[in-house]
Amino acid sequence: MKGLSAVSAQQEAQILINSRKKVQGILIGFLAIGFILLQVFPGEVVNLFVSMISLAVIIWVLPGIRGSTLIISVFLLISAVFLMIYHHVPALEWFKSIRINITLVAIFLVVPLLGIPVKTGGYVESLKIVLYKKMNEPYFFYFGTTFLTHILGVVLNIGSVSIVNQLTSASNIKAPRLVANAINRGFITTIFWSPYFSAMALVLSQLPIKWTSIVMYSIGLAVIGLLVSLLLDRKQILASKPVGAERAIDWDEAKHTHAKKKVTELFVYLIVITAAVLLLEFLTGYSIVLMICFVSIIFPFLWCFFSKKRIHYVNEFKDHIFIGIPRMKKEIVLFLIAGFFSGAFVHADLSNLLISFIQHTFGPFHLGISFFLASIVFITALVGIHPIVVVTIYVTSLTPELIGLSPEYFAILLLASWGITNTVAPATAVNNLLANLLKVDLFELSIRWNIKYVIIMLIIIPLYLELMGV
Repeated sequence: MKGLSAVSAQQEAQILINSRKKVQGILIGFLAIGFILLQVFPGEVVNLFVSMISLAVIIWVLPGIRGSTLIISVFLLISAVFLMIYHHVPALEWFKSIRINITLVAIFLVVPLLGIPVKTGGYVESLKIVLYKKMNEPYFFYFGTTFLTHILGVVLNIGSVSIVNQLTSASNIKAPRLVANAINRGFITTIFWSPYFSAMALVLSQLPIKWTSIVMYSIGLAVIGLLVSLLLDRKQILASKPVGAERAIDWDEAKHTHAKKKVTELFVYLIVITAAVLLLEFLTGYSIVLMICFVSIIFPFLWCFFSKKRIHYVNEFKDHIFIGIPRMKKEIVLFLIAGFFSGAFVHADLSNLLISFIQHTFGPFHLGISFFLASIVFITALVGIHPIVVVTIYVTSLTPELIGLSPEYFAILLLASWGITNTVAPATAVNNLLANLLKVDLFELSIRWNIKYVIIMLIIIPLYLELMGV
């Protein structure tokens, strides 16, 4: 009887935990709905609603966070509250500050829905079939892994990391460093230009620029980043050899032809959703971030509906709300608190002090300013502070023209600095996921394997921007 009671108690506890996660997922999901309402029906009532939801999420989620994210979040929150109180900031400004990163949060919440057709459409298995014959060639293995992560990451965000890691299992090349670097750098260079990333959402929401005005420069920088990665890992690529005999498979021409069609269909999907976002932005005049939210919510449903995958869509949607979103709660709270802190930073007039320091120290020396701003992101990332914290402070408190930079130059600098320093930041979700998937030490994967790459790229970025005359 005692054993049955213990089992029953455990089951009840698990049911309670699952129920809390479901409610938590719904509550956090309301942040995305709040952002859409702010864009379509702006007003004080909606502002207050979004602020209260944001506050509720912080209060509920923060006590359950552990590790460095908790320490950083609590430090930023206490510092922000102290600055707000000390400078007698009105309550309305408190509520406004807590909404600063709501755009970023909305993108973070809804974009994973774009991955539902990829998961349900059999595209991953088709990619394995198409790539099978080439996956034991070291250069193709490295470049293919990097390129696939980059392309899939445009839409799937961090979901591309797990998918591409599955694809690498089709190869007999078993080199954790090679896999980690190929996936990591393919992913982080996507941050430079993808409109579906939270970094881009933050920059576009705070600076007077359009995505189309920076995308080509950013793609060019991404290409450079991928080439530098390839050159730095050349020795490891040449030294890597397939382990064990190549697995024999029964070649089925019809199956291979079908797989190629599915892969083509996947790339069509990626192109169509990006084109849909740009077309809707042009036709409606609303922000590209809002159009991404609409496309992320509506387009996967339509795709699955016409592909007769409706049941799969419903199941994946539920999993995202009740499982996926609660898994992202640490990042969501950090984003909200970072925005709140940046608001306090501005109201404390620290932004003017920073601008004055930059003006007096560097004057019109653009390269010096760029290296200084990027190095701060780099150093703080090394000590465990997520790039979102520093970049949010920069984009909300610095007026680029006052420090001699164009808005486009400033935007690309921030996006590239965020992306590049992601590789050495132990606090980022990508590094933690890769360390777990590949069973390697987190600090070795993030810092030791990437420090040289990051330093070289942080030198190249300002030089590239100057050369391109952005």
